[in-house]
Amino acid sequence: MNDPLPLAVAMTLTRAMLEAAREGDWEQLVALEAERHPLVLRPVAKDEDSVRQLGELLALDRELNALVAQARDQAGEQWQAGQDRARAIAAYGG
Repeated sequence: MNDPLPLAVAMTLTRAMLEAAREGDWEQLVALEAERHPLVLRPVAKDEDSVRQLGELLALDRELNALVAQARDQAGEQWQAGQDRARAIAAYGG
């Protein structure tokens, strides 16, 4: 029988990761992901509660991935705007 504790800990860490992403605390998110990673690689029991928790974990992961993608896109836009400003300054002898 599989131990349900790793899945419960992974759920707690995933919720903390989601909160870190909402706050823009990317260093904390990375640290939590490193802690969570080995837990989500473990086999999961097929009982009703574990399957429900796994579904919830996947839903939280989708929300987390959306927040990370949004932040990545914003960072890319900010970087591009900085590059455009630097080119404009260089073009006008700044």
